[in-house]
Formats: sequence, structure tokens, C-alpha cells
Amino acid sequence: MVKEKPLSLSMGKMKYRNMDEFTKIITKGTVDRSKKIFFPAKTYNGKNGFFIASLLIDNHNNKYLIDEGWFEYNKLNYFKNNSDVISSEIIGYLRYPTEKKMFTPKNSPETNEWYYYDLKEIQKYFKTDINQKFFIKNITSYSEEFLLPSTVKNNFSNNHLQYAITWFLMSFSILVIFIIYLIRKYK
Repeated sequence: MVKEKPLSLSMGKMKYRNMDEFTKIITKGTVDRSKKIFFPAKTYNGKNGFFIASLLIDNHNNKYLIDEGWFEYNKLNYFKNNSDVISSEIIGYLRYPTEKKMFTPKNSPETNEWYYYDLKEIQKYFKTDINQKFFIKNITSYSEEFLLPSTVKNNFSNNHLQYAITWFLMSFSILVIFIIYLIRKYK
């Protein structure tokens, strides 16, 4: 996907109706931060923060939800009070909402805290129609250096050595405890 040429999302009535998830797209439009939602309790490099998602209106007046990126907790008031309209060329990729998982908290529109993408509920919250099939993960950097857009690279952590050492030490500890138990029992 990194080298994939983006498809134009701004094709009037969506020339590409059945695009696959993770399809790279490009569009010109405006990000309206007067209509935004926050996804709390997300960590990045050990720091707490939020994802912000706002209304994106392309140059054909199609409306989408765009996940703009991640920011640290200390910037929350900046984004809560920010109602900017940002005109930009947006490059991103499509994501389709997944079902709410059993232990995922309910979305709280009253406090503007969201834990999963329910596009119908978000549409009601924004009080405007939005695309009901997908949302867009932004990979474009704005002028705000503290807003980190999504990346198209997979950043899978590779902590296998750490995991192996942890499990080895845990099993060794259980073995020592078991030996001590046997010694005390048969003394």
C-alpha cells in the first residue's frame, strides 16, 4: 500500500463504489473541526492521548468522517476549543467500521468520548449526513506537528526475546516454588 497510487475520492458520486478496505485515496476538501469526536485512552510510545476524527467535505460536497490522527493528552483543550476549517489535499486510506466487541465501552456522545466507529451514531451526533460505508484514516501531515497522522507502515512490535525471557522466568519461579513445596511436604 505504501507505493500504491491513490484513487481520487472526489469523483462526484463515487466512481469507485466498492473499494476495498485499506485502499489508498486522495481528495481535495475541507476538514471541519466544528464537528469532531475524540477516541480516548490510546497510547503511543508510552504516552496517553486521543485520536481526533472530524467531518471531511470533499470538493463535490460529499461528507465523510476522517480520523485525523493522534495527539497527546495535554493538547486536548486545544482540540476541544479548535473549530478551524482546514482546506487541504488529503491522502489517506479507507477503513470499514468493525462491530463493537464485548468488552468495548459504549460510546458516550454526551461527553464526546467514542470507543468504536458507529457511523450512524456519529452522523446523528454531527447532525449531518455522512458516508455510511467507510471512514478515512488520514496520512497527511498538517501544520500541527503535535498531531500525528496514521502511518501506512505496519509497526508490529517484535518483543519475542522479552516474552521468552518473561515466560522462562515465570516457569522457573513456579518450578522453584513447587520444589520448596515438595521439600516441606516430605520433611
